[in-house]
Amino acid sequence: MLSKKELEIQVLCEEFYKALSQYQECIIFHKKIDIKNIESAVKLLEQNYPEIFWIDGYSVRYNSEYAEITFKILNHYKTDVLKKMVSALNQKIKLALKSANKPTAYDKILAVHDYLVNTTVYDKAKTNGNSLRHTAYGCLVEGKAVCEGYSKAFHLLMKNLKIESGICSGIAKREAHAWNYVKLGQNYYWIDVTWDDPVCQKKNNEFAKWISHDYFLLNDDMLFRTRKADKDTIFLPSCKSIRDNYFVHNRLYFKDYKFSDIDKLLTSHVKDGRIEMMFESKRDLQNALKDLFEKKNFWNAKIFETPTGRKGGSVNYQIDEDLYILRIIFKIK
Repeated sequence: MLSKKELEIQVLCEEFYKALSQYQECIIFHKKIDIKNIESAVKLLEQNYPEIFWIDGYSVRYNSEYAEITFKILNHYKTDVLKKMVSALNQKIKLALKSANKPTAYDKILAVHDYLVNTTVYDKAKTNGNSLRHTAYGCLVEGKAVCEGYSKAFHLLMKNLKIESGICSGIAKREAHAWNYVKLGQNYYWIDVTWDDPVCQKKNNEFAKWISHDYFLLNDDMLFRTRKADKDTIFLPSCKSIRDNYFVHNRLYFKDYKFSDIDKLLTSHVKDGRIEMMFESKRDLQNALKDLFEKKNFWNAKIFETPTGRKGGSVNYQIDEDLYILRIIFKIK
């Protein structure tokens, strides 16, 4: 049950949303309102309604019987322009949701994740102040965004699919960052679409063509190896399960290293020429690297066997030391 303060914040948030949906910039209340509640309500608005993408700050005039909140409009867009932008956003939402027309919630979440990775470029440009790259509009319509834009777009699409989700922010590897949580079944999971977009890969890197699912449905232990959430986060779920983690779901998660597991993966993916796996511990990842590549046991896999000897080939591998993931791209002569 919500406290009196929480209820007031929620009511304020809904009033803001109602007004802004009608493109009103100024909202007046003829009653006393705690300035801190206004601040919290605006933050809740940004969290719950990423479709209201044109807010760029606000100002407040108030006394004991009156409060006037005026929202600053991003890039000084006029109402007629905003209406066209909202229409464009809605069209892109429909397009994205077509890709998510899948039988299960897991498949819907995966489809949205992959859609955003495939249609969005991480915007590395240095800009001053706020811009569309921080919004769901920038991500879905312009195809350019930073982490905040990715996370808002993901949340907006989950809302349309009626799948519970939200946005979380904090510090990741010494930089401000935003990501999402999502509820699947009875469990909450973490998901970071931005970090699954190969923004740092070189164009000629074979692994850049590979859609990453490293940060698809993680638990607390996995996610918080690389980041720390802000203390004032509105809702911080407890993510304990790995049942629906991408690697667990696809039987690519190993509690220990065994060459036989890798051998089977190579055989079943010989046409693909690539495999990936996640280990439970860093030690097992290191054991895999040592056995496969230092000791060159990789070449003893069944895919290289012939009646007259052993075939050669080529191999390239990539690791994620934070999530204990190993990817291998291989070719047989």
